[in-house]
Amino acid sequence: GVGRIKLAGLTLAEADRYVNTVLGEYYNGSSISLSIGEIRNVKVEIVGEVVAPGSYTLSAFSTLFNALYMAGGINEFGSLREISVYRNGKAVSRIDVYDYIINGNNTGNIRLQDNDLIVVAPYNAIVNIQGKVKRPMKYEMKSGENIDDLIAFAGGFRGDAYTANVNVERRNGREFQVYTVENGEFSSFALIDGDKVEVGTIINRYENRLEIKGAVYRPGFYQLSDKVNTVSELIAVADGLRGD
Repeated sequence: GVGRIKLAGLTLAEADRYVNTVLGEYYNGSSISLSIGEIRNVKVEIVGEVVAPGSYTLSAFSTLFNALYMAGGINEFGSLREISVYRNGKAVSRIDVYDYIINGNNTGNIRLQDNDLIVVAPYNAIVNIQGKVKRPMKYEMKSGENIDDLIAFAGGFRGDAYTANVNVERRNGREFQVYTVENGEFSSFALIDGDKVEVGTIINRYENRLEIKGAVYRPGFYQLSDKVNTVSELIAVADGLRGD
């Protein structure tokens, strides 16, 4: 006598609460729970730069990442930054895998529906960063992204990195060019396909170190400063001369 209860589009937890609300009007004090007896399948199309493009039949619980896994992943020309899902001719999701890996943003990894189309675009630019960063390797860059973005992808500078400038090696279609980019220009220097960025190391020397040896109580290294900039001040900070 209750009639049909429409549950399409609800999660299992939402459907469970809704059914309890509806049936609770007829069965006071009852305990009602739902379980899924059979999971339907959806058919999706995956095109573009994947290892095995084509049509795939997946569980209705499958997400965009599940579909990409079934297609063998992104091929060597594919983009991890520009993956789109089209539904009824309209883009319903675009995902940047870097945003997911680095920032944990998973909003674009939507659940797929029947007849969805997944398109993996070719990459825009691959840039290689080497030297004193935490994750030196190749990274995919979107149009207009800069050295600051690249260093963030690489995990930032290491503790012994020279941060005042970096060298960028670029091919101009005829020969190589080298750019020395100062720190203040990192956010404005746009990178292009094939660029190589080299982060140097600090110089192996000290800017303000003094050393005292011999017949003092605390021989060793000390800071050159306004308080210690004469021989007598250095002897004093080393706790003075020994009796011998």
